[in-house]
Amino acid sequence: MSYLKVKNWEQFQHFKDRRPPWIKLYKDLLDDYSFHSLPVESRALAPMLWLMASEHDPIGAIKNDIKMISFRLR
Repeated sequence: MSYLKVKNWEQFQHFKDRRPPWIKLYKDLLDDYSFHSLPVESRALAPMLWLMASEHDPIGAIKNDIKMISFRLR
């Protein structure tokens, strides 16, 4: 099975030993040129994908399964 890896996952990881895991959303994202260069739809989906990545093992990755991702994001 292949995985999609979240870029800079460690930056967003918070309380990594807790269940359920948490993520941090830094205010630095407001000034992140790369993030704001994404289409609006991608910027809306990014936090949802980060939350999904917090659930899976290996942590910070999502199974490359488009049907599962589509269902979870509805």
